[in-house]
Amino acid sequence: MRSSLFGSALLAFAMPALAQQPGPMMQPPPDHWTTFDSLTQAVSITDAQKPDVQKHYDALNAVMKKAADERRAMREQMMGGGGPPSPEQMQARREKMQAMQAELDGHYTAIRDVLTTEQQAKFDALPKPRVGMGPGMGRPPGE
Repeated sequence: MRSSLFGSALLAFAMPALAQQPGPMMQPPPDHWTTFDSLTQAVSITDAQKPDVQKHYDALNAVMKKAADERRAMREQMMGGGGPPSPEQMQARREKMQAMQAELDGHYTAIRDVLTTEQQAKFDALPKPRVGMGPGMGRPPGE
């Protein structure tokens, strides 16, 4: 009696876990870097610095969004029956992502240039924004 009750309870608790769909193996990079409030607090951005930082922060996140849209379009093409992209299409996308990473790096540097030396040390400790996840998607090989 006890073992059947235990078995029933175990089954009742295990079923929801078994019914869950497995998540993706790897999450795509976010379509934004960090929130402006988080950046302001982490780096101690002053009110005088906020307008300059905000301008480049907004532009940086627009590039991140554009890169996320590009990755999404590529996934949809592959999953929609279009098959994997041709080598020429991959090269074109790689070049586009590298150009977006260069644009992103420009805004990142512009934000850093507004900061004091102390703030730059805090800023440098934050994860650097990336448009992609690996070589060929904006990140240099070996990084």
